[in-house]
Amino acid sequence: MPAEEMLKKYAEVAVSVGLGVEKGDRVLLLSPIQLPEFTRMLVETAYEAGAVSVDLLWKDQAAEKARFTHGSAAASDAVSGTSHFRLLAYEMGASYLNVFAEDPAGMAGADTSKIRRFQKANGEYLEPEMAGRGALEVPWCIISAPVPGWNNTVFPDSDPEAATERMWEAIFRSCRIDRDDPVGAWRDHLSELNRRKKHLSERAFSLLRYEGPGTDLVLGLPDGAKWEGGGVSTPEGRPFVPNLPTEEVFTSPHREKGNGHIAATKPLSYFGDLIEGFTFEVSDGRVVSSSANKNAELLEQILATDDGAVRFGEAAMVPQSGAVAAEKLVWNNALYDENDACHIALGQSYSSCLEGASSMTKEEQSEAGLNQSTVHVDFVVGSPELSVFGVLDDGQEEPIISKGEWAFEV
Repeated sequence: MPAEEMLKKYAEVAVSVGLGVEKGDRVLLLSPIQLPEFTRMLVETAYEAGAVSVDLLWKDQAAEKARFTHGSAAASDAVSGTSHFRLLAYEMGASYLNVFAEDPAGMAGADTSKIRRFQKANGEYLEPEMAGRGALEVPWCIISAPVPGWNNTVFPDSDPEAATERMWEAIFRSCRIDRDDPVGAWRDHLSELNRRKKHLSERAFSLLRYEGPGTDLVLGLPDGAKWEGGGVSTPEGRPFVPNLPTEEVFTSPHREKGNGHIAATKPLSYFGDLIEGFTFEVSDGRVVSSSANKNAELLEQILATDDGAVRFGEAAMVPQSGAVAAEKLVWNNALYDENDACHIALGQSYSSCLEGASSMTKEEQSEAGLNQSTVHVDFVVGSPELSVFGVLDDGQEEPIISKGEWAFEV
């Protein structure tokens, strides 16, 4: 384990910058059982910040796998107690902190059809929570920390102990914990991202055009599309940062306006398994065909989750010069991969990315172009060869990302 001082700094950034905990808050914390010391530190830090209740749900990937290897068919259709507790906590207004860390191959050998059914049943049950988070109704934040299995997929040349130490060091650098003033460093970084999302929102692009190896894609944007990223706020003005680390500025494309083909540039770690070398063909906003070098069946099952799983809910810009990409790693972790390079998400849109969406019904949001789904699955498309252009109504193009880097100054 790293020095207690560094862990404390990390916990303080997660609680104060990530969740923005205030006096009187309730907090729901999800964390892997392999991280007892760091988890308890997060709990203590939240209480020190003024939380009146910090409820803890431990995550055990091996126990989760048992549902799909030893459980009956009915076990895969059941809404779990964890999902019940999550929804109750959301309804009580609790902030949500998730330590997302798992073995990327921890579900290997499990029945993927059972996994899909479980994800669908629980995704439908948690739809109010997902929609609420998409609308930024309550503070939420996802962070990560080293766990066995994951560490050695990132550092396969190291023994388990050394891989763990290397992972902590990479996480601390990516999350700016190694700085003299981590909170101050985050304020400066978030300020830059806020300037970038303001610039892109003001440009009012009607299309995004992607070009790179294996990629030639155009995504339409809804009328009134906004860009989010970095620091956000609840409708009441509570600031928080959904992802730590974060290097992205993102919007939600129009659910019916996308054409072309796109190739993922990194593996997708999904519910304890890796999907590698995959591509999509897109027509009228819908994935009409897909291929993968590994776990193509799992990819097809994600796409079959519901009607919205074959459409896109997010388009995010991430520079190759960001703190995560600077580590030059294949992370095999959705949080870190999506902040390593530009990415797109299958599934649920963020309603906060559409002007006036908060006063619309779901049907009205769909008509305006936002996608509805029980899943939101990010996959990486960025690389040093990718360029993305914003297209104005008159057809004029302006570079947003050029060869993997920001193409505009703020």
